[in-house]
Amino acid sequence: MMRVTIEGFGSMWSMRSRPDPREPGKEQIAFYNTTGVTLNGNIKHRSRIFGQLRLNATGGFIAKGIERNLDRVFCCLGELGQSHAKLMCYHLVAKPEPPDFFLFAVQSNVTGVLRIESEHWKSNGVLLFSLSQAKESQEAILLMPAHSWFRGGLGTFIAEPDCDRPWRAALRLLG
Repeated sequence: MMRVTIEGFGSMWSMRSRPDPREPGKEQIAFYNTTGVTLNGNIKHRSRIFGQLRLNATGGFIAKGIERNLDRVFCCLGELGQSHAKLMCYHLVAKPEPPDFFLFAVQSNVTGVLRIESEHWKSNGVLLFSLSQAKESQEAILLMPAHSWFRGGLGTFIAEPDCDRPWRAALRLLG
């Protein structure tokens, strides 16, 4: 089990439900998130690297008001580093604590294009979880340890934990 603070979500959402075998008449609901890019006013997958985040309604995920899930630490299991990465967020940690990874969603209009073909575009430990791309438009989900970095077309960004709340972090452009 790893601890992951969610600092952003990709643009693509879906939901699945199924009958709850423990409680007849109720449903189990799961929410799925991944990257997408805007084409002709619509968000499309255009996956170069497909990764999917799963959040269960019973695990503390707040479906009404997605932004209320940001800066929260989840206990997760994942199949990472594969062609179809999966990260399952089981439940919130009992009390906030520094995570193993911060999960950031980044767009090329903010960071510049990620040149993932280069072996020097990110520091060791950074995992490219999902990437959608159409021409020079990109959206990526990155799992980043504290103080790790990546390079976009606009410069180098570092995952900088908050000194007062070390379970939170922000991406800072190094100048």
